[in-house]
Amino acid sequence: MNRTAAATVAGLALLVAAPAVVADDVADLIATDQRMQRAFVDRDLVALEEILTDDYVLVLWNGVERRKREIIDSVRSPDTRWEVNETSGWQVRVHGDLAIVVATLHQKGVDHGEAFDSNVKFSDTYLRENGRWRNVHAHASKSVPVEGAGS
Repeated sequence: MNRTAAATVAGLALLVAAPAVVADDVADLIATDQRMQRAFVDRDLVALEEILTDDYVLVLWNGVERRKREIIDSVRSPDTRWEVNETSGWQVRVHGDLAIVVATLHQKGVDHGEAFDSNVKFSDTYLRENGRWRNVHAHASKSVPVEGAGS
């Protein structure tokens, strides 16, 4: 087989393999998200340390920014407790070693004596480092049903 034909065959093999790789990445990202969300309920600080990058920032619906240390401290605090912290409806986009995860998060618990039970829509930006997906940035918006839009 000449070099051109070999290169063509190798290129086609990569194209055929690419969807499987993306599917694996999507599954890994969803599993990472589920592990991260469960870490709040279980107070699994090790999981949060592994998943969140040191420069991680969460931008809340009202513009408030929370850094990794603040989040770890709130999970560690006995004043805050998550009973439910579950995601659904994932939309995952993978671009090499960068990925965006969009989903709905249901959170329920108690924060400094105040009960909370809410749904938020979030987008998380993940970076693959040493074969693992790590969350570098997140944005959470209040999840509000839009009725009659366009009417």
